[in-house]
Order: sequence, then C-alpha cells, then structure tokens
Amino acid sequence: MDWDKESFYKLVKQIESSLKGKLSPLGVPFYVYVYDPRHEVECLRQFKNLANQLKNQGFFIQIVYLGQVLSYALKELPYLKSEGKEIEKRYRSNLRRELTSILPEKIAYYLLNGIPGKTKPIKGDKLNQGNFLLRAGALFPFVHISQILAYLENQTQSTIVIPFPGTRQREKLSFLNETEGHYYRAMIFGG
Repeated sequence: MDWDKESFYKLVKQIESSLKGKLSPLGVPFYVYVYDPRHEVECLRQFKNLANQLKNQGFFIQIVYLGQVLSYALKELPYLKSEGKEIEKRYRSNLRRELTSILPEKIAYYLLNGIPGKTKPIKGDKLNQGNFLLRAGALFPFVHISQILAYLENQTQSTIVIPFPGTRQREKLSFLNETEGHYYRAMIFGG
C-alpha cells in the first residue's frame, strides 16, 4: 500500500479549515490519519513539511513526539529507577495492567501542561493553534490514542492531529493486530 495522497490532501484541507476557525462536523478539532506502519519515515516527512507550510501561512503549529512524552512520564514512575527491575520481576503480570491504567492520563497531563524546555502546554489553546502528535506507535501497548483524545476533550480547543500507524476497519483502528479503543468524535482519514 502506497502513501495515500488523496486522504492526506483531504486531511490537510480539514486542518486548514480548523485552523481558520471552522469546527469539524463532529464537534471537536481532533483528526487521526491512518497510514501503513511501513511508511513511518514518509509520514514524519509529510507531517513535518505540512507543519512548515502551515507555519509559513502564519499558523502556530507544534510538533510533539509522543515517545518523548512517554519517556518523560515514565521517569516519574519507579520502573526506570533501580527498584524497577525488582518490581518487574515480582509483579510482571500486573505491570502491563498498571501501566495501562496510569500512563494515558499522565501522557494527557503532559500534553495539556507541557514539558519544560520541550513542549508548550496545549491546555486552553484555541482552534487556530495546531498540535501534531507524532510517533503514536511508541505508546503501544500501554496507551491508546482514543484514551488521549478523551482526556484532551474539554481541556483544549487546539487542532489536534495524530498520525496512526495501523489499519482501519470502518471506524475501528488496529495496531499490530490489537484493536485500538475508539474515540467517536475524531475525524479519521486514510487507512
């Protein structure tokens, strides 16, 4: 499957419309672009180019790498500290469940409040400010995009764009054959 230029073009038009103040038909300015994971490098190139084009048009666009946000959030937890290895040995079966319950809210917290010296807070941002949340695959298997969007709803009006490496069956997303939770208010393109 090649890079879906037609769907990407439709997404770009919707992003431009959102940045100019027109809310999506679904009521929130959240957009997901589904692409084949084999096109990760192309995806990063396309979204970086799009960010530069939009900045040249006078819009504020911030690129946030979700893997960096995850890394920052994990630093607060004991798993990356010296006691983490012992915790993992003892409670391995609980580890995924615990991280799955803790991390989505932490990731959303750092998106909303920013990471000092790395990302600008998006809490309270307006429609004409855009945030591209790249490298969503780095969150697998602990955080689903749908969880992040649910936490961001009613906290920001920023135009949020998340490229999603995976597949789409109707409105359900899947990454590495694991179904992603579904956030019904995001417009989905591609896939």
